Formats: sequence, C-alpha cells, structure tokens
Amino acid sequence: MADLTLAVIIVTFNTRGLVLECLNSVREDAIKTGVSFRVIVVDNASRDRTATAIRTLFPSVHLIENSANVGPARAFNQGLAASAEAEYVLLMNSDIKVLPGTLGPMLDYLDRHSHIAGVSVRQVNSDGTARKFRKSLGMNLWPPQFDRILPVTLFGTTFHMGRRSMFNEDQIGMFDEYYYFFHEDLDWSIRAYRRGLMFQYLPELGVVHHGARGRVQNRGAILGEFYRANVYLQAKLYGRFSARLVYLVQTAELLCILAFLRLAGRQDSIDAATYRSAFEKQQQLADSLRLMKYARSAMLGR
Repeated sequence: MADLTLAVIIVTFNTRGLVLECLNSVREDAIKTGVSFRVIVVDNASRDRTATAIRTLFPSVHLIENSANVGPARAFNQGLAASAEAEYVLLMNSDIKVLPGTLGPMLDYLDRHSHIAGVSVRQVNSDGTARKFRKSLGMNLWPPQFDRILPVTLFGTTFHMGRRSMFNEDQIGMFDEYYYFFHEDLDWSIRAYRRGLMFQYLPELGVVHHGARGRVQNRGAILGEFYRANVYLQAKLYGRFSARLVYLVQTAELLCILAFLRLAGRQDSIDAATYRSAFEKQQQLADSLRLMKYARSAMLGR
C-alpha cells in the first residue's frame, strides 16, 4: 500500500463558491474512508479571490496558482505531477459536490478488482434530476443506461477515480497539453483503450454536478481552440484522411457562420472575432500538417 492512498485533483477557474462547497464535501467524505489523502487544487488564474479563500478556509489543501488560464490538460498534469506517490487519483471539476459515502466504495471497488483501471459514478443536477454524460469514445445508437454497472471507455475529467500509475510515462502518460479545453480526456481515453485498460460505471454511487460554471466564463478562448483541437485529434490518432475530412467539414461550417454574422451586420462583434480566430488557428494547423505531410512524427502519435 502506498504511503499516500488517494490524491484528489480539482481544477478551478472563477468558481469560488462552488469550489469551496466542493472542497468541503471532498474533505468530509475522504475523512470517513480512513485512508491517507491529499487534496490538490489547481487555480487557473481566477479573478474572484478563489486562491485567497482556499488558503484561509482550507489551509491543508495543496494549492497551485497559475498566472494564466492554461486550460484543464496542463492544470491536471500539474496536479498529477504533485501526486506521483499516490496509489489512486481522483480527477474532478470544481462544480462537483461529492455525496456522502461515495469515495470509500469507489476505493473499495478498485481494491477488489485489480483488472479495473478506474471508476466513475452517477451524476445528478443541482435539482436532483439525473444528469446524462458521455461514457463511450464513439457514437452510441442506443440510449445510454445509467441503472447498472457498465464498462465505460471514456475516462473523463469531470469526476473519475483511477490508479495513479496509469499516468506514468511507461503506461498511458499524462494529458496532451496541446488541447486547451476539450478533448484532453478523449485523447487520453483513446490511448488507454488501445492499451487495453478497463473502466467501470458504478450507478449506486453519485455526485451533484452543478454544470460547466467555469466554462461559460471562458467561452471565447475555448471556442477559439475547439476547431483546431478537432483536427489535431484526428491527425494524431486516426490519420490523414480523417483529419482532412474533419478539416473540410469545419471549414465549411466556419465560413457559413462568418457569412451569417456578416449578413446580420455583426462582422465586428466578439463572436465574429472568435470564429475568425478559430478559422485562422485551424488553417495554421492544417498548413503545418501539410508541410509535414503527416509524417510519422511524435506529434501524430505514430
């Protein structure tokens, strides 16, 4: 057994009230497990005095303060680097409230099932209604099931506990920091799936997910990177043809959006500037990939 059993890594941006609630719920439930644990918060340059509040109310928390919003991939990697000695790691958003009696059974399940690399649990909205979330890498033609133990292939960063060793370089490694917001967990999950790692969904356990509160405050930067990230993921993990197809579809979409904004007299709006930036960033990536001719390079994961 490792000296540190559980490391909890929380990434936050301008969600002071929610992250304080989150930390309180984590601390109360982690204490009940009776295992050694460390809580790590990575603050992505919040402007709402999040860091000050955490230092005051939760002095035992390992707080990492970034001078800029570096996105979840790099922030989670910072937390993972600060928890290398842990046996298990829990990745979670700051808008999560852990319900009592959740963490202990998650740890017990992983202890009893050595072939399972990680577990996720049921999520509910703030009003108590069931919250649907993605559990697989691809499209699912059937309605998702949330009432039974199921295998999952997407190891998401919203709330997921797994073995810390998965993130070592001799296994799956850490998150690809090329992604600013979306796809860092999808990229990692595809790599894990290809290595044969297995994850499970445990419906009898749950958390409250208040829902993307930090994301809405950083919409412009996220959207500006989203289209480029789509092309990058396809090029890295699926190859030239798939990347070209996604690039062409997205180029048509972005041109249509920009044309609509121009016709609506909004060509000088923030939205128009954001979509122009997305178009330019996607084009720059496509140009660089063409220059490389989709070589078998480290960036393409070949």
